[in-house]
Amino acid sequence: MNFKETDLDRTLGRITAASADGYGIIVRQLDGPGDGWFPASELDQGGRVQSLLLSRISGLGGPPEAHISAEWLLESLARALADLGGSFMVAASQLPDLSAGNVLLAAEGGLFRATGMISKVGFECEDPAELADRFRSGFTTLLEPTVNWLDDQGLRPAKTLWHAAADRLAQSLVWSGKAFDRPDLALELTRLTVGPESPDSRLAIEIKRAENEWGEEFHLRNTCCLAYRTAGGELCQSCPLVKTRG
Repeated sequence: MNFKETDLDRTLGRITAASADGYGIIVRQLDGPGDGWFPASELDQGGRVQSLLLSRISGLGGPPEAHISAEWLLESLARALADLGGSFMVAASQLPDLSAGNVLLAAEGGLFRATGMISKVGFECEDPAELADRFRSGFTTLLEPTVNWLDDQGLRPAKTLWHAAADRLAQSLVWSGKAFDRPDLALELTRLTVGPESPDSRLAIEIKRAENEWGEEFHLRNTCCLAYRTAGGELCQSCPLVKTRG
């Protein structure tokens, strides 16, 4: 692959500035774990951390059913990882080191809210296909222990969780495309990473987009996040169960 090592500091500054302007994505560079941050390597197939996080998830009307909590946990992890990799790819055709020992995570209320990294050194490549391949590899490796553990516990089928993770990645790249004014690149990376022809069939989903009443683009999901099954919950605008869309 035509990757070269690169310093991510300047791009991290751009991501932080975009977040201050409403991007809504939290990415940090830290010296190591602590103060609420822990390494992604702790999300192993033993499930200790996943079990603890599940016990802390609550909805508007109290804790949701276990399979709903499992869905939300996995989707929050997928979004956090997609935000980390996607923001660097779209902003500057770069990727941080996505190894489990380098990626840091922070959770609140049982769900992942932010990502961090220890090393400021990452990788740069102008070929979107190569970027997508490297991103997909890191994304699946970091998700796999949690997907497998949730499936082993009988909480949610692995196939459904992988498709939900792909949906979250696709939406994350919509936001990155808008934040860095590179929507065409974001869409290309989405199709290469999780589109129907994805080299990893677990992530292969249909890629379609729509606009809300304010003209903001969003990804039309292939899976349901199950929020409508909780007290006060409704179908999301991007839900596949929605039959008409304005």
